[in-house]
Formats: sequence, C-alpha cells, structure tokens
Amino acid sequence: MSRTQVWTIGAALAACLLLTACGEEGSEPDSTPSPSTTSSAEPGGPTPTASATSDIPETASDLVGTWRDDAADWTAHFQADGTFTWDFQGNVDFLTGTYTLQDGVVTFAGLDGNDLVGEVTPEGLVFDLGTLTRR
Repeated sequence: MSRTQVWTIGAALAACLLLTACGEEGSEPDSTPSPSTTSSAEPGGPTPTASATSDIPETASDLVGTWRDDAADWTAHFQADGTFTWDFQGNVDFLTGTYTLQDGVVTFAGLDGNDLVGEVTPEGLVFDLGTLTRR
C-alpha cells in the first residue's frame, strides 16, 4: 500500500470518527467518576471492588489479545512481543508496528512513522479514532 493510500484511508477514518463522535445534538459527556477516582472513605459512596479495577490494563503485557471498536470497524491485535497489527474496515493488517503502555498511556508506533496515543480508562483504550474494548 502506498503512503498516499495510507494517508487517504487515515484521513477518511479520522473524518468518520469525528462524525461519529459528534453524536446527537445536545448530548452531554458522561461526568460519572471512574472507580479508580471514587473515594471509599466517602460516607454512603460506592466502594470500588477488585473486579471493577482488575480489568484495567496496567502493563503492556495486560494488553495482549484482541481489542475492537465496532463503530469504527477497527481491531487491534496486541502481541506478547510488543508488536501490533490493525484491521480496519475490512483491510487486514492495515497497520503494523510496536506498542507501549506507560502511566496509563498507550502508544502505537506504526512502521509508517506515525504514532497514535491513547488513554487507558475503565471504558477501554480511548483514542481519537475510537475506543477499543477487549474481545
């Protein structure tokens, strides 16, 4: 695949995700605190449980496996050796490279020279392109 094709597909992906992210008019973002920010010392407040926080990746090895965003038709396959492959809108192995996870930040370093940075949240791995959840 040529560099121009990769940029064209990437631009199309970004446009699709921006349109998807806009959602319905008047919709407000969820401001509910995550389990990791909820204080268990609060009287009557919820107490985080081990199961609520145990699924949140803390190390790169916790990412190994398949993660997907159905809305973007985007799948990331994390390998134990620190490499990844993406499938995007029917294009298998659309992008390959290496990944890291440090201080809650996931970085895809594509072999095309471009990096994509996302954040680990209780909802999944949140990127500008979409939110990947474990499959």
